[in-house]
Amino acid sequence: MSDMPDETEARLNAHRRLFVSLLTIIAGDPKFRQVLESLARENETVRDQEEDPGVEPSRAFAIQGLANDEIRAILKDALARPPARKRSR
Repeated sequence: MSDMPDETEARLNAHRRLFVSLLTIIAGDPKFRQVLESLARENETVRDQEEDPGVEPSRAFAIQGLANDEIRAILKDALARPPARKRSR
């Protein structure tokens, strides 16, 4: 199989959809929902004086920020689904 950009994007989208679906199931349990909500609030990006990335943040800091944004987006999507399903019953 070739590793074309469209193919890579399709695979990443499939992984994201699967993660959201699995986390939606997990979020159905109140105990685990609290853990997921806590994860959604966490931020692994270095801030303040913890590290000095210099005048312009390096590519590693930019990638870390994008990864944090994606994690929060996945968790937000997963946490939004269970209440919607309960209302539709």
